[in-house]
Amino acid sequence: MYIHRQYIIYKSAHKTFIIKRKLAKKLKQNRPIPQWVRMRTGNTIRYNAKRRHWRRTKLKL
Repeated sequence: MYIHRQYIIYKSAHKTFIIKRKLAKKLKQNRPIPQWVRMRTGNTIRYNAKRRHWRRTKLKL
């Protein structure tokens, strides 16, 4: 773990359960929207606006 520009980056293999649970939630949130959502909304929602790239945007844990 080290601090880089006000972010705490967890690189260790030994994580606490709270950190692991938060990382798992962010992993599940980081996916494209389902195709049935595009069909239901008439293609007004085309992509997930909250999508996160692992290298560009770091988590503020």
